[in-house]
Amino acid sequence: MALYSYLFGILVACVSYVVYQKYTNVYTSFVAKPEKRYDYIIVGAGTAGCVLAARLSEDPQVKVLLVEAGGHMGYFTRIPLTSTAAQQGPNDWSFRATPQKYSSFGLWNQTPIIPRGKGLGGSGQINFLLHGFGLPEDYNRWSRLGFKGWTMADLKPYFLKAFGTVRSEFDSDMCPPKGFCAKAPMKLKLIDEDNDLMTVFRQASSSIADKHTLFRRPTASIKDGSRHQAYDAYLKPVLTRRNLHVALNTQGISIRFEKKKASSLYILQDHRNLDNIFVNREIILSAGSLKTPQILILSGIGPRSLVQRLRINLISANEHVGQNLHDHLNLPVYVSVKQPISVTLAKVFTPATVWDYYWKHSGYLAFPPVAGVEYHNASALMLFSMGSTSERLLRGISNYRPQVFRDVFPFPNDTSREGFMFLASCVQPRSRGSLTLRDSSTSVPVQIDPNYLHRDYDVKCMIKAIRRAERLVSTKPFQSIGARIHWPRSERCLSFWRYSKQDQSGLVKKRKKIKSQNELESHWDEPPKPKPTVHSPPKEYLECMVREAAVTGHHAAGTCAGGRVVDDQLRVKKVKGVRVVDASVFPSPVSLYPNSVLVAMAERAADLIRHTKL
Repeated sequence: MALYSYLFGILVACVSYVVYQKYTNVYTSFVAKPEKRYDYIIVGAGTAGCVLAARLSEDPQVKVLLVEAGGHMGYFTRIPLTSTAAQQGPNDWSFRATPQKYSSFGLWNQTPIIPRGKGLGGSGQINFLLHGFGLPEDYNRWSRLGFKGWTMADLKPYFLKAFGTVRSEFDSDMCPPKGFCAKAPMKLKLIDEDNDLMTVFRQASSSIADKHTLFRRPTASIKDGSRHQAYDAYLKPVLTRRNLHVALNTQGISIRFEKKKASSLYILQDHRNLDNIFVNREIILSAGSLKTPQILILSGIGPRSLVQRLRINLISANEHVGQNLHDHLNLPVYVSVKQPISVTLAKVFTPATVWDYYWKHSGYLAFPPVAGVEYHNASALMLFSMGSTSERLLRGISNYRPQVFRDVFPFPNDTSREGFMFLASCVQPRSRGSLTLRDSSTSVPVQIDPNYLHRDYDVKCMIKAIRRAERLVSTKPFQSIGARIHWPRSERCLSFWRYSKQDQSGLVKKRKKIKSQNELESHWDEPPKPKPTVHSPPKEYLECMVREAAVTGHHAAGTCAGGRVVDDQLRVKKVKGVRVVDASVFPSPVSLYPNSVLVAMAERAADLIRHTKL
């Protein structure tokens, strides 16, 4: 029966994929060869690029070109549960960092892989769709770092314009039928109130909450059970405008300047055809935190010594281009439960699940596998509600060494295992990395050093999150569902704590010894032996595990920081006609989820651009 269910799910998915591919390229805005001159050129069709292209092309008097290095995203990116299916495929840049000095010891060559979307929608099409506006202090911190005019109050009108709300917990179905909320292009879906894991998590959090605790129900960018990010909300509805052209499989290479004013953009189509497109007003870089600084450096804007070493004409020396790289790290902590309330692969591959998704837009496939997030001071825990851990999928995209993966996830490939993962994170990491170029050729990957866990503060902050998970699991709500932590276990860390495989699995079975009748009778009056308990790991062990197994939270940002590389209008300093609108301008991290903040930032940037005097 299980085999037939699996085959049925595959058949429906294949038919849907064929239909999707047939109707993806029916829009007149797609052009095989751009014209020679436009008013605005936007590089990158990610979250910000989609918003900007839609807003700037609202004026029929201007011509807008959007260039995107990738093509159409695959069908499975539409399904909320299968977001990771696109990673390390043609829709992912799959950046590889340099071997890390302070982290990633459990990864091959100590090398983190940093997924970034490549195609229409960018990283907004391969992420987990989670919505949030961060915390007010995030924006105050930006102001203190010299990036003025981007506080929560400054962005509030654009949060309302884009989402119809300023709340991080919201469901668009709650909007009245008329008004600005209903007209907001972005649509949000709040996790169902009766989700069992979310309810247990919320009750547990409430039972030990203090003034520093903030629990949030997950909200995702979903409409009718499908991904609804900036591409769907902004770009796709306007792809028939005559003044908007979109060039796919077209990479922005560098900007040409005349007297420090941007005059044209060099593009590379299909990896072989080099061309030069002229601009009347502005070139807007929205290529992402790992591509935008590369374009600036290849254009002659960056650290003086680097630009000169690459033998590029120096336009403007700026030592901050490529610096200040920050990202969240997550350490997975696996928790098993005895109640059938988590998402497992055995439940996903059933006719009922497929039916619920394609005909009812509901069920396991229709929402990302997240059942809540708890902030406690600077630490955070996300409950990732997948009980099954597929080694074939997860080990490859995380770059874990095989044995380390099995030490972190004690029940790999058990498709029926009930449980979840706590992802322990620090919302404001202090470590900063960098990005540089080894060669002026775009075929040579950029050199990325996230410098994860360089600051001890980040390790201590993540350990506090892990301790919080330990405390939560011991509460009555989690104990009522039989929750048990299976601590990550690595040979490299066992000198700090004796933690055996049997301790981790909790499935020790001693061989039964056949006893005589007299022996049995003599043991009748003996009290039962207490079950062995797994003691709490010491902080030295947890620090070792954080440095061993923590992986990227997919939020790389900061490499063209506001106040240092761009001004408060997002204009690149000391040149004219170039702006940066993507996560690279974040001077410091947004607490956990940056995508919705980017949408509002792009909305405000569009207003700034339109009101700029020529």
